[in-house]
Amino acid sequence: MTTHLWVISVALGVTVLINWRSVLRGDDVVERLTKPLVVLLLMGLAWSLHWEGWVPGSPPLLPVIVALACCLVGDVALLRATETRFLVGLGAFLLAHVAYIWAILETPGVDGFPWPLVAAVPALVLLHAKVGRDIVRHAGAQRVPVFVYQLVISALVLVAAWKGDWMLLGGCAVFVASDAVLGHDRFVHERRWAPLTVIVTYHVAQVLIVVALFR
Repeated sequence: MTTHLWVISVALGVTVLINWRSVLRGDDVVERLTKPLVVLLLMGLAWSLHWEGWVPGSPPLLPVIVALACCLVGDVALLRATETRFLVGLGAFLLAHVAYIWAILETPGVDGFPWPLVAAVPALVLLHAKVGRDIVRHAGAQRVPVFVYQLVISALVLVAAWKGDWMLLGGCAVFVASDAVLGHDRFVHERRWAPLTVIVTYHVAQVLIVVALFR
């Protein structure tokens, strides 16, 4: 690991922990500062992994940076999630997933049958039946964009499963779990533990995806 990559990784880890603490304590000022900073550091991590540790089969840097830039817009929009800002955030994250799909499609798949699909397809169907359908039903006027978003993030999981990379699939699956908790908390039933769960799983998902794409 180079010095540059080491510094970014440490800075990312420290910022993530400060952000989680701010969410747990309800410190809005610190959360507003650290939440966007985490994504900026993720961009730095992606750049460093790509240029300093590039391996054959890694995707172009552009779609990953686009995905993270869209996530940055979404994060800022969701800091004060009024109805309009929520839709902006939803659209930004939808575009982020499209960019991640672009990046994943640029990577080579495994030889033979993509066995992760065997786990991913029934898991997505079960998740929609147990949680996703409930979220859409309670989303009111936002049900159409919410449903479209669910389709796009499901496509992200399926593309990752088709490529056969278990770390990448794990990151995408954790992203789905994070969004499922967020959607259920917003539209169906609020829970005290939901905000911390959402941010922890979201950050874990992003790190797994970025590292899996460039490792």
